[in-house]
Amino acid sequence: MNRSDQMSKSTFRSTLCKLAGAAALLALSSTAAMAAHIPSFGFSSTSFTINPGAVGVAGCGGATCTATFIDFSYAAEVDQFAQPGDTATFDETGGGFFGTFRNTLGGPPVAGTGLGVSYQLYFVFEATGATSPNGPGIDGAFSTFNYRMYVDKNMDTVLSTVTVGGVDESIARIALFGDDEEVLNGSLIPGFGGFHIFGGLVAGDFNVIATANRVGNFFGGAAFAGASAQADINGVNTAIAGIPGGDPFAAATDITIIGSGNTSFQPVPEPASLALFGLALAGLAFSRRGKKA
Repeated sequence: MNRSDQMSKSTFRSTLCKLAGAAALLALSSTAAMAAHIPSFGFSSTSFTINPGAVGVAGCGGATCTATFIDFSYAAEVDQFAQPGDTATFDETGGGFFGTFRNTLGGPPVAGTGLGVSYQLYFVFEATGATSPNGPGIDGAFSTFNYRMYVDKNMDTVLSTVTVGGVDESIARIALFGDDEEVLNGSLIPGFGGFHIFGGLVAGDFNVIATANRVGNFFGGAAFAGASAQADINGVNTAIAGIPGGDPFAAATDITIIGSGNTSFQPVPEPASLALFGLALAGLAFSRRGKKA
């Protein structure tokens, strides 16, 4: 890769870092909106700790910091495949950078974490799903969603960019990630993830509830005190480009999305509670319930 190519690729990372500061305000509206996406999902965001020293970076005074939310900004690309009856299926790849730890949505940043000073925290994901009409907009449901979260010790990892309508490109790690350490991974809890694209097809919101599997000891605390945990990944899409204008369910390559939001965690509920959780959603379609504020 020559210098001009690397600078072009680095634009993805720098743009996301600039967006991270806005994530807290977006998170306030996105969290309220998500309750309509997955009826009665009952997620209870629980405090967690981070231990930068566990991966060999500075932060938290050599001990741990406590937070409840992590703001992020991200970009994604979608390849869409037309299906009968004004519907489509899709493949999606994406990734982004976390900007701030907080204890309350919109509250002050947790001080001294070292994030953005001695390390970066980022994620990449792959997803599949299907879309269908919802008035002037579109509803989507994920059938798979797999993610990995990394600490970038040298703060130099490069994620690829894509061109709208391009030649089936993907967003992935492409350079300077040899020093990175995986700290978390997970996959969609079936039936608990989707999105809306608003009328005009240029913005939307999303929500995914997934498993949260620790790798090492960067994450800890109450949310991870049990054998396993869950993640609530939600936010708003501030820019969507490349959806076919004449037929939004027509085949398309590299529809692009830019957005931001927040992630939180909870311990896996007790088996009895989880069973009731599933019964509450039995027979319910993934769709909007009432007009969003």
